[in-house]
Amino acid sequence: MIKKITIIALFSLWLLSCQKEDIGTETVATTQITQTSHLTAKTVAGNVPSHDPSTIVKSGVNYYVFTTGDYIPMTYSTDLINWSWGTSVFNSTPSWITGYVSGFTKTFWAPDIAWFNNRWNMYYSCSTFGSATSAIGLVTAPSISQSAGTKWTDRGVIVSSSSSSDVNAIDPSILVDGSNVYMAYGSFHAGIGVIKIDPLTGKTTGNKTIVAGGSSASWEAPCLIKEGSYYYMFANRGACCQGANSTYYIVIGRSTSPFGPFVDKNGVSLKSGGGTTVLKTMGNYIGPGHISRIVGTQKGSVHYYDGADSGNPKLEIVNFTWSGGWPTITY
Repeated sequence: MIKKITIIALFSLWLLSCQKEDIGTETVATTQITQTSHLTAKTVAGNVPSHDPSTIVKSGVNYYVFTTGDYIPMTYSTDLINWSWGTSVFNSTPSWITGYVSGFTKTFWAPDIAWFNNRWNMYYSCSTFGSATSAIGLVTAPSISQSAGTKWTDRGVIVSSSSSSDVNAIDPSILVDGSNVYMAYGSFHAGIGVIKIDPLTGKTTGNKTIVAGGSSASWEAPCLIKEGSYYYMFANRGACCQGANSTYYIVIGRSTSPFGPFVDKNGVSLKSGGGTTVLKTMGNYIGPGHISRIVGTQKGSVHYYDGADSGNPKLEIVNFTWSGGWPTITY
């Protein structure tokens, strides 16, 4: 079973802005937003659709998030509340992709982005519906602008998969841990894998380790973070992409190593069906998924299907609070 994205059409129109920005200095996000747990009051304004949002990053005056859609859509904000369409990453599909994923056209899935080696490194997914033949690619830029001025350089394939016995090469999540960089990825099939990234090239080094799921169980959209002495693996269970009928929910395990073993609060391995639920459907926030955390903060993002708006996918900001070495996630 693979993601069956039904929202592609939502990404076909872009609103371009002429706002000026300083893109010279890269900073981590520190803005604090007043949050509310009231399930009908959103912290994100407007109707910009969002599915599989990347980690939110800041370049110059703007925050940026990249999502599933044609040529990797981008939206930006100065305050994490009001978001506008920016310019998509690509204007054509890199030629190397069809050698790995026959029939791929322009709809990229689930990008993630991180700052290391003095550049932005964006990892993106290439696949087709219902197939384990997939690839994750890399594109880089020294800074990001909401306009067409960003100079993205495609670096080619990072990992690929060709059968259901392998970790499906989609849904990358990047963790920069000091001088080390790791990528978690995977969807259903053989489960969630973690592999080390060479910070100089952005390419993989060494072998992947399967840390969650397997046997085609519903595990996907991993997010690897570090807090204190623990590494935390978030992942989605259930089914996405069905609007208000989506059953997505987010679980977590932790480990003292980025390669696991990851266990939940009850000590059950994520490879054996474990996983402590940290976010699920509440009110009109249906099927939350694809969690990430803004670097240097205790804030992050998810997408959810809005029960008050025909199940359309939306971006939402979430809070991380910690107790006893485990997080609570709230809107």
